[in-house]
Amino acid sequence: RRERIKESHRRHCLVLSVVSAFDIVISGIMACVAFGHAYLDTGVSLYCLGIQSLSHGLSSVCLALRFFDELRLPKEAPAGPEEGLLYRRRRSYLIRERCISATMGVVMYCSSAALLVKAIRKALFWDVWFKDHVHMDNDAVFATVFLSWYGVCVYSLQAVVRGFVGAVLKRAVVRDSVAASIVSLVFLFVLGVAATFEREWSWKAEPVAAMVLAVCSVGEGTRLIYSHTGDLDQRLDSDPYA
Repeated sequence: RRERIKESHRRHCLVLSVVSAFDIVISGIMACVAFGHAYLDTGVSLYCLGIQSLSHGLSSVCLALRFFDELRLPKEAPAGPEEGLLYRRRRSYLIRERCISATMGVVMYCSSAALLVKAIRKALFWDVWFKDHVHMDNDAVFATVFLSWYGVCVYSLQAVVRGFVGAVLKRAVVRDSVAASIVSLVFLFVLGVAATFEREWSWKAEPVAAMVLAVCSVGEGTRLIYSHTGDLDQRLDSDPYA
């Protein structure tokens, strides 16, 4: 039997939905600003930042669509036609989340590729780091620093809210979103540190960090895609809250 949202959990779902809706707007603005500056200043870091913001925004789209819709369902309904309607609606949620998760996985692969380009580019100037950096536009530096630390603050809040609500609801879609927030948070933190503390040690350490992040992003993207490849009906039968 399909389980509806418990009355005691409705407030948590509402908070998560509202916070996710705000994040869609914030992540979208961050991505637009990052891509705009990246195009003008040819900044690989800004392209990476924009791609990661898009990925986090997609995870918020998943949450907002799922829980705003579930909150509209009747609190209680007998078995029968209503039960079949809930089953079909939950199945449509899973199909939508599979598509969005696949898109997020592809976005993370693109982000990993951009990071590898950045790492290789900087590795070429390993011993003469200033030659590649001295011509960097001040506008690109400011945009990277501001967006990175702003994103760290926003995604830290998102990770806390998602983690708390996820512990209460115990839904797979929320657990996936927590992982997305953590990946984005670490991603932007590394970019922020590298852009803020422009010293030789940070310049030389960044390619290594970028390669590690690229591997982590590929791993998380693969996990997202693989976790949504199973049989939907079997998942619905095994998880009443799927």
